[in-house]
Amino acid sequence: MFTGLKPFQTAELIIMLALAFVIPFHWLAAQYGEVALVACAVLKVVFEQKFKFNPTQMKWKWVYLVFMATWLAYLVGMIHTENAGEGWFEVSKKLGFLLFPLAFLISDMSYLTKDRIRAVFYALVAGTLVFFLANVLWASYDVIVLKYTTERFFDDELMKLYYVHHTYMSMYVLLAFAFCFVEFCNQKSLKIKIINATAMLLMVVLVFLLDSRAGILTLLVEIIVLWFYYTFILNKKKIGVISGVAAVVILVAVVSTVPGCFSRITDTVKNVTSEKKTDRRLVQFAGYKSLLKDKWLFGVGSGDRNDETLKSYKKHEEELISSIVPIQGIDKEEFTVKRTALLDTICRLTSLGGNWNGPNDKAEDFIKDNAETYGCTAESVLDIYCKYIYIKNALFFELDSHNQFFDTMISIGIVGLLLLLAYFVIPVVLMIKHRKFDVTYLIFLMIIAFNALFESVFEVQVGIIFFNFFNMLLFTSLIFNVQSYSKSR
Repeated sequence: MFTGLKPFQTAELIIMLALAFVIPFHWLAAQYGEVALVACAVLKVVFEQKFKFNPTQMKWKWVYLVFMATWLAYLVGMIHTENAGEGWFEVSKKLGFLLFPLAFLISDMSYLTKDRIRAVFYALVAGTLVFFLANVLWASYDVIVLKYTTERFFDDELMKLYYVHHTYMSMYVLLAFAFCFVEFCNQKSLKIKIINATAMLLMVVLVFLLDSRAGILTLLVEIIVLWFYYTFILNKKKIGVISGVAAVVILVAVVSTVPGCFSRITDTVKNVTSEKKTDRRLVQFAGYKSLLKDKWLFGVGSGDRNDETLKSYKKHEEELISSIVPIQGIDKEEFTVKRTALLDTICRLTSLGGNWNGPNDKAEDFIKDNAETYGCTAESVLDIYCKYIYIKNALFFELDSHNQFFDTMISIGIVGLLLLLAYFVIPVVLMIKHRKFDVTYLIFLMIIAFNALFESVFEVQVGIIFFNFFNMLLFTSLIFNVQSYSKSR
């Protein structure tokens, strides 16, 4: 793997391997890897390349510059921000959008053969599996020896080694799963097929144990897309039959042995379709949608997103409270006092611990039986009580929109949103135009885009570093494939 490489190329590849391995473990370790990668690229340009750059990468420099412009948009967003301290924090946090494209542009990446890129992905697979198995061993000890309940194997209870939010851990696993699926289909070695099949089985189990709604849904879609691609696009019917049967058997086995693995998804559907209940993310959207409408052009500024979102939540809370209808004949001041007392009681009845609140039958029964005692019509309180407790949660925990596209638009407006969308659109357009499809890259973009609908994946380093590193690795591989295809025509 390192044969024929120059010293800085060797160092750079080692850093990439290490970075891919540590991403699942700790964001700070990954950030050290980011700094090391940029430093190595600069030293490589000075001492090894003598300020000469790869012509293929330079041909596509406009794409790298578009990618870097996301960070520049946050810098420009400082012009009209009021909270300068938070703004500079956001600008520094988003440095990955500048540093990764810059490093992959200036550093000659022509040495990254398919096998070396495969090695980087195998490092990610190893990292996710080592992290998973270490946590499973710890959980097994606690359950068998210390007599913990089996809940120890689920979600944040599983990740005692180091807690990674289940959405982000699912994204790491899903990319590793896609790579293993491709390896299983493409490699002829039986040993490699067995290794990747075993890895995929473990990763499916991990996704369900993590209990991320977006993760489980993305896994199902990913399996269908990969199966369809190899069965009908590449016309590998044998692979399609084997993988299709295996996928069904594994999913049935996991669903039957992991209790309630779809419960969060089915509960969400019930809440959304229920006459009285709703999903908390829909309530949050109702709380900040006025920002999208009023500040769509330039946003609120790089540092004002949190403050303005909370103000918008507070305004929505007041709108919900004002929609409660008083009983006939009650004095206005008395109604205001009693309404406040009723809402306080509802918050106590819906407490889930840790200051979180959630709707329940006890609270509904209380409202039906006692609302009029507090001067409020029961129907009007029931209409808003779920939304009210969710918006109270959003205010107390200072929640963002849980949607990266909306968060970006709130912060830096429509230009920021278009730059963000460019990350997904440009690679797909290039693949279609040049007919060089990288299914791993497509799955990666799908994973990020889908999860970005339910999580602000670029507001934390665990998302920023993961996305930018693998996006630039896959994009650089893509343009070299496009260039070699163009020359062969």
